[in-house]
Amino acid sequence: MVRVVPIVVLALSAICGVRCEFGLDVSAPTVTGAIATAIGSGISSVVRANASIKVEPGADSSGTINTLIVISNNVTTPMNRLLGSILAGASNRNANIQELFNNFSVLIKNTSSAIVAANMTAQNLKTVTKSYLYEQMIGNLTALNNTLKNLSSGLDMIQSQVQMAASAQYPPTILNITTYFNKTVLANLTTPLRTVRTYLTAIGSTITTIATERSQAIGYQTQFNETISTGIRNIANAEANFNRTVIEVYQKITQQQTNTFKAINQTYASVLNRADSYGIDIRNLTQFLSDMVSANASFTQFVELSTNYSTEQVAKALQEQTNTVTDTLLSVINYVTNQSVTNSSSNTASCTQKAVQQLQQNPVAINRLASCMQSEANSFRTTTQFVQVQMDAVKNAAASLAVQMSRICQRDTGPCTVYFFAAFPDHSQRVQNKISVVAGGVSNDEQIVTGRIVDCINGVSSDIMANAQNIRSKFITCLSSGMRK
Repeated sequence: MVRVVPIVVLALSAICGVRCEFGLDVSAPTVTGAIATAIGSGISSVVRANASIKVEPGADSSGTINTLIVISNNVTTPMNRLLGSILAGASNRNANIQELFNNFSVLIKNTSSAIVAANMTAQNLKTVTKSYLYEQMIGNLTALNNTLKNLSSGLDMIQSQVQMAASAQYPPTILNITTYFNKTVLANLTTPLRTVRTYLTAIGSTITTIATERSQAIGYQTQFNETISTGIRNIANAEANFNRTVIEVYQKITQQQTNTFKAINQTYASVLNRADSYGIDIRNLTQFLSDMVSANASFTQFVELSTNYSTEQVAKALQEQTNTVTDTLLSVINYVTNQSVTNSSSNTASCTQKAVQQLQQNPVAINRLASCMQSEANSFRTTTQFVQVQMDAVKNAAASLAVQMSRICQRDTGPCTVYFFAAFPDHSQRVQNKISVVAGGVSNDEQIVTGRIVDCINGVSSDIMANAQNIRSKFITCLSSGMRK
């Protein structure tokens, strides 16, 4: 909604020179002065109230700001023309009397229609502001419109006197002009003008109050949204650091694994190089090495799945609980800010301020979820240490048959060599079992850490939401202890 801030055309300076009353070529300073004083600066109150609204309508989901701007525009624009025309007409020596007063009649009709429209628009305030402010707005707009009837009657009486003076046998002079514009006639015009000023001032004050309260509520919501956004960014950073740590652990394990199986292959390379000298079937050895390749691939896949499971479970818990906590916090802050502008308790301002402060404190800080990952930053260190020790054991165990064969058997052929080659199937199974133990240990460590993080996320989430609901309950109690306005 475009704000219309009219230039107030009540040119009081126009009456400082020759004063001619409503087309009569005669000066009557007391008449024009009384009209100017009665009009006063009431319309300026509404104009200032409109101009003082700093919140853009688009930032207000309740529509309150837009409603206030529409009301202000509907009141100020036609009223400005009406009052400006009355003041200008009161000091116009050349005006056609009939045209002048016909114009007043049209302006009053237009102003009344605009105020009726403003009153209808004001109905939108019923559920978004305090009841007494809503009633003030409706009451003042209704009374302002009713006053226009009195103003119309006053102008009719002025018109009658002007026409009487204009058609008199002897033109009126400064000495007898008050015969036509006596106190009663003048009061019938100035009294409704003063009343109009009173209601305009009241409407401007109500607009300012409602706009100020709504602006403050929007400010609270904006501040809180920024706090939540900052908290969510902190959580995202903590999650990224956690994922980076998990990936680093995976890379270290992969490197240890690579070194282990590389060493196993190097150990049996010398045995394979002498394959022709054994004079026996070496398929058990080649099968053993094939088993090691398969075990290596299985270990890689197992650790990768375990690592992915860890990051996925943490991400899932974070996403679910971040959304749940955010929804709860926004629900509470929206309730608090909505009550701050609609509840008529005498304690509303102090209760709101206290609740908003509490909602910014650590017990309900969404970034507490980040601590669940930060506290586990070093938990995988023991995993890499475990893998290093176990992979060394795997390497030594796998190489043991080759070492024994080279140390015990004096010749490449014979029963000794045949015995060791026959032992490869059982040896392969033992080594694979050791590799499975390492994989299981990695998975177990990751699942334990992941479980702690997920439990922490769920627990912290529940605590934040419980604290938020507790603040809401205390806020409601605080409001109920105040008197209603």
